Amino acid sequence: MAVFRPKINVGNLWFLAVIRDLRHVVDTLMTEVRSGKYTAKSSVWIGSLLTVLSTAVILQSVCVCDCEITCSWTTGNWGPCSQSCGGGQQTRHIQCLRKVTYQREEVVAHSLCPVIAPAQVLPCHNQACPPEWSSGVWSQCSKSCGRGMRKRGVFCRSTDPGAKAVVVPDSMCKPHLKPKAQETCVLRRCPKNDRLQWFTTPWGEVVTHGDRQTDAHAVQTHPHILLYNLCSTSCGPGVRRRELRCGERDSQGGYTDFPMRRCRNLPKPSGDLQQTCSRGPCPEPRLVAPGRTASAVVLGWYSSPWQQCSVSCGGGVQSRSIQCLRQGRPAAGCLNHQRPVTSRACNTHFCPAPPAHVPAPAPTFKGEQSCVDFFSWCHLVPQHSVCNHKFYGQQCCKSCNGKKPIRLEDSLFP
Repeated sequence: MAVFRPKINVGNLWFLAVIRDLRHVVDTLMTEVRSGKYTAKSSVWIGSLLTVLSTAVILQSVCVCDCEITCSWTTGNWGPCSQSCGGGQQTRHIQCLRKVTYQREEVVAHSLCPVIAPAQVLPCHNQACPPEWSSGVWSQCSKSCGRGMRKRGVFCRSTDPGAKAVVVPDSMCKPHLKPKAQETCVLRRCPKNDRLQWFTTPWGEVVTHGDRQTDAHAVQTHPHILLYNLCSTSCGPGVRRRELRCGERDSQGGYTDFPMRRCRNLPKPSGDLQQTCSRGPCPEPRLVAPGRTASAVVLGWYSSPWQQCSVSCGGGVQSRSIQCLRQGRPAAGCLNHQRPVTSRACNTHFCPAPPAHVPAPAPTFKGEQSCVDFFSWCHLVPQHSVCNHKFYGQQCCKSCNGKKPIRLEDSLFP
């Protein structure tokens, strides 16, 4: 077996260290020294070898991919795009590998691979983003205690940096993704009110914009009021009702209404909210034709006497009940075009003027009203063909002119 004999100069040792197995060089040189050869120069050789050994790691890191050994790049898969629109980035992992054996590779520094490395970053999804919803800051809660509401502005915003308008029409955003513009809020629970209680309204109560009055007086003095909880029939047996409400008793013995939920934890009083009532027996059906009574009539309309006029002056309304009877009993099948009227105008003369020192109160209206209805029953005036009457024509201008009437509740109580 031939023994490799290295050159003596340090330059050759460096060259051999680069292209040969460094351990083989060292072993060969030490064998030469032990055999007595090159004894005079052994110290120089050993010193040169120590220099080579001390720099072997540097030589390996610098020259490991030179000459016969080749380093190459390897790349991983591209990751997901960082943005769905508007320009994002994809990244991947790259490595520099040195082939150690036929089947094994090891990772080395990137500087040992070719200068031109594969791309690690790739642009993606460069298309402009569609408009999207944007919301403002929530307002303060509408109530300091209990359940209230808070609101915020919600608008459709363009995401294109080059767009001229930042706010675009709502139709350009997806409606099902629109955030809520208002929601309930509770800052704290309201303190308990020990004075709250359930109470029932009186039977046959009349309600007019929060004021409760008896129906007899109210109908005569306020023809515009809303009759509430009266008997369901004008004659014969009927039903009347009352309500259960939540409220607080005031110093005058009345009640101030509160939301029903405020009393939900209080026991409800016992008692019926509905009972039978009657305004007197219904009159016998009048004669329909000479010599023929109701019992002789198979089917027909029958009316009760006219009730008292709702006002003593200024134009009121009288009403009566109309029933379809067959031999004195309620029935169906009467002809609608033969049905008598259920109301008529009454006491149409003007009321006396107030004293000169007391100015007459003028009704107030919402907005500019040149032709209005002053009474809630004005819609009946055209039906009775009395618009030509001086009083009704002036007091029920809207209804008589075929326009949508303004209810008295709207015009007298803005």
